Amino acid sequence: IFYPNHPDDFGGSGGMGSGISEDGGATWKAQPDDWPLPKMVDAWADRLWNGDLLAFGIHWVPDPKKRGLTTAKDVPADAYSIATSKDAGHTWVTERAVIDCPPEFGIIARPLPHIFEDERGALFMPAYSWGKHGNHALLLTSPDRGRHWTLLSSITTAAAMVKAGASVTTPWLETTVAITKDGSWLAIMRTGSNAAAVLMSARSLDHGKTWSAPEKVLAGPQRRPVAGKLPTLKLLPNGVLALLTAHTKNHCRLIASSDGTGREWSEAHIITSLAGGNAGMTVADRDSLLIVTPANRRIDAW
Repeated sequence: IFYPNHPDDFGGSGGMGSGISEDGGATWKAQPDDWPLPKMVDAWADRLWNGDLLAFGIHWVPDPKKRGLTTAKDVPADAYSIATSKDAGHTWVTERAVIDCPPEFGIIARPLPHIFEDERGALFMPAYSWGKHGNHALLLTSPDRGRHWTLLSSITTAAAMVKAGASVTTPWLETTVAITKDGSWLAIMRTGSNAAAVLMSARSLDHGKTWSAPEKVLAGPQRRPVAGKLPTLKLLPNGVLALLTAHTKNHCRLIASSDGTGREWSEAHIITSLAGGNAGMTVADRDSLLIVTPANRRIDAW
């Protein structure tokens, strides 16, 4: 696990902590700080189909007060880095990564977890951008194992989510994307910072090239709106699609789509009420998830 070990100050500081568990998350051992990527604002790692671990690190984020004014020339050369391990994280090879963003979308404000792979070996990563013409939730793609990223598609915009009934009150359009059991690609987007800020969804039937109009994520027989920050989607090997989201005033919650498509969702299951908004989740085995939640100067694993 990698986690920010610095204040949430919009890139004013950096530094990552890390830990390792060899028993499914029951116990953890602290690992070196700033390993394997030093002084990052944020970083995470994903396992590729061939077993390699790919870590993506963010060294620079734009000033939110200058949304719409920052351009590609303001992005430093060392804004992003990757690290690859072929031996389960014991050793890493690090190199810079580059993200090209078309000027009409402004700049990439934040690449987002998680990176996933298609059957051809292409990599995909969600992100959001800030530009003069509005904020976008995006899907990026890389043909070279994460070194160079380009825009594949705009998933949706803040304006489109407002048109669909959401009250978009944040520029942080945190987005998660997963390939579902029926082969369609599902994206879930954050819309706000308050406890009632509904999550929105969009679906692609052509491998992420185009997306449906956004709609609210509704859960349970009563079809209640699901609200939260930093959503995470994971398809388990058993075919269940899981969605995690959290808010300090609205619990850390897990909902499930039993048929793996994300078209219908269960009632929310509360993981913990002592969590910040930036919870994380990964697949542990065929039927299990590992969830990590920050709270009270500690990190809990579930």
